[in-house]
Amino acid sequence: MRDRYYSLTEAEFSEIEPYIALHYKRPGRHAVISNYQFFCAILYVLRTGVSWRDLPEHYGRWHTIYTRFKRWSENGLFWK
Repeated sequence: MRDRYYSLTEAEFSEIEPYIALHYKRPGRHAVISNYQFFCAILYVLRTGVSWRDLPEHYGRWHTIYTRFKRWSENGLFWK
């Protein structure tokens, strides 16, 4: 069941995370949702086509994930 929600393993994500750390530094408190969990939530939305509000709860609050996605998109992180 976990494979349906987490299409990447943490080992596979560890190859992506340095790019995130290189291009995205945000001051303030630490995020409640890890980058791995957030990235898998984005992949889930892209793969299934569900709306943000219909994200399964084990990813975290949908609004938190959407807000981070919007902020990262506006900063151009996904294009880098």
